[in-house]
Amino acid sequence: MSNIDFSKMVTAEQRHADEERATLESVLTSRRAAYLSESDPLRLEADYDALSRGLEPDYTAWLASVAAIKARFPLPVSASALDA
Repeated sequence: MSNIDFSKMVTAEQRHADEERATLESVLTSRRAAYLSESDPLRLEADYDALSRGLEPDYTAWLASVAAIKARFPLPVSASALDA
């Protein structure tokens, strides 16, 4: 007679939580990459241009880029409260 090792058993709830966690990590990784390559350079350029002229930075392009990235990579419904 063989014994069943229940310590390796994964419930449907655990599997669902793991899938949600993986989805969230994937979205956050995609957002980070997009911020680094798309929106951060816009903010840095606005900062430099304004500081070199003694003006306040115009973040209009940067804000639009961040909004586009968030729309392109929406957080899963269960994590949407984190996206403030």
